[in-house]
Amino acid sequence: MWMATINLVQNNFMITPRLKTGLWITGITVAILTVAVVTIAVQTSRHGREWMVDSLQQEFKCEVELTDLHISVFPHIHIEGKGLSLHFHGRTDLPPMINVDRFSVDASYLGLLLYPHHIDTVHLQGLQINIPPKGERRSEEKASARRSIRNLHAVYFDEVISENAVLKILTTKPGKAPLEFKIEKVQMHSLGSDGELAFHSVLSIPTPPGQIDSSGTFGPWNADVPSLTPVSGQYTFENVDMGVFRGIRGTLSSKGEYQGAFEQIQVHGTTDIPNFQVDRAAHPIHISTTFKATVDGTNGDTDLHSVQAHFGHTDMTAQGSVEGHAGTNGKTVKLSVVMGHARIEDILLFAVKEPPPMTGSVGLRTEFFLAPGPQDISDRLRLNGTITLENGHFTSTTEQQMLDNMSKRGLGKPKEVQARGVVVSNDDIASTLGSKFQLDNGILTLSGLWYRIPGIDLQLHGTYNLGQETLDLHGQLAMQAKLSQTTTGVKSIFLKAADPFFSKDGKGAVIPIKITGLLKNPKYGIE
Repeated sequence: MWMATINLVQNNFMITPRLKTGLWITGITVAILTVAVVTIAVQTSRHGREWMVDSLQQEFKCEVELTDLHISVFPHIHIEGKGLSLHFHGRTDLPPMINVDRFSVDASYLGLLLYPHHIDTVHLQGLQINIPPKGERRSEEKASARRSIRNLHAVYFDEVISENAVLKILTTKPGKAPLEFKIEKVQMHSLGSDGELAFHSVLSIPTPPGQIDSSGTFGPWNADVPSLTPVSGQYTFENVDMGVFRGIRGTLSSKGEYQGAFEQIQVHGTTDIPNFQVDRAAHPIHISTTFKATVDGTNGDTDLHSVQAHFGHTDMTAQGSVEGHAGTNGKTVKLSVVMGHARIEDILLFAVKEPPPMTGSVGLRTEFFLAPGPQDISDRLRLNGTITLENGHFTSTTEQQMLDNMSKRGLGKPKEVQARGVVVSNDDIASTLGSKFQLDNGILTLSGLWYRIPGIDLQLHGTYNLGQETLDLHGQLAMQAKLSQTTTGVKSIFLKAADPFFSKDGKGAVIPIKITGLLKNPKYGIE
């Protein structure tokens, strides 16, 4: 055919020897390409199923099942399949590591002739990824697995699209359901010939409910230990309803960056909750944080290396963990919390319904333990720590006036005591406080509590009920002045007889007292 064509051209046109040679070369090249294309088409049609199964088995080290496969070869290669399953290391006792209900692949002949081979489009429907439980591999075995990372070194994907996929993190814990995420959409493409893929995904989180929008890179795939497959990128997590956790409310947003392997992802980011509130207190509080953490993507456990939070005029730092435990559903939160620059009025917004009754600078250290469960957070929260208060003032004029009068009596200056409701001076007495505390089941227990104002030293112990906002404190009040020096007139004369019974080391007075009733209206009395 090519000789007839060349002779025809030669008879009608002036053909030079060089042009004739070029036509021969072109004809032979086209003929070779035609034969190659036909050969690829025939071989692909005959052996496509075997090639696909063998390739997947070698690359992923899995047992592969394929229910149905159809291949068309003109005008380009188009593959459609059903029921594709990849079993991790042949583990038929586990759900398939990858299961695809339906898929399609499109590729050109030229793309397949290139190296690495180019695949135009892969479309996946009903994709389910089941990440196997983290194995008990020794560190040296993991290091070997890192060196043996597999990759689709001979294939370059121009576009991979998956819609409405499901990601499940399997667990070996008896009775515990796998962690499940819905991936509404994923788009990927190869970045090179080493198996690394760029991706953009929209992931639905069940608890707290919300969507994570993420872009980054994934791979190359580690067939020996899938949890060691590298991943990195950025994320945003917005309009998250915190009301799913009983006892609190608010709308959370977060953004950040991450990198590492599935079982050890380094994350650093920020969160913002402009309207956080504890139901029992019902005060809206704006909380913002920055954090650094390591997340185990195989089970959701998290090591919090650094959390820095800010609300009102208060700064807080924390570190700890969020982990699951055998026999329990949900995560246990353990934190070591330090407040070096804090305000008591900010902290009280989490605990009391009324406006905070006191202002002042606070230093706080506590161990924070939040157990999983259906109860309100305030009932599941346990604290164990210390607190100090400097420059404390009551916000109520009545309470502050009572404190000022106590100080004046304790100093032995009863003539300076102001009549109830009559404020002569704005020079409020400042108080200081310190205590050990424990919170358990909504009851705050105070021990070794000391409270000082000029002329008064108060030592107390007892409880505060967060739900009922009631106090039950007992202790002693030590004054600089004797009893008879705290008042004037006839009362002072009669109290001189009692001074010896309440004096301490021959000076001042020590009185057993109690503080009970509501926090907003406490009752003071002699024990």
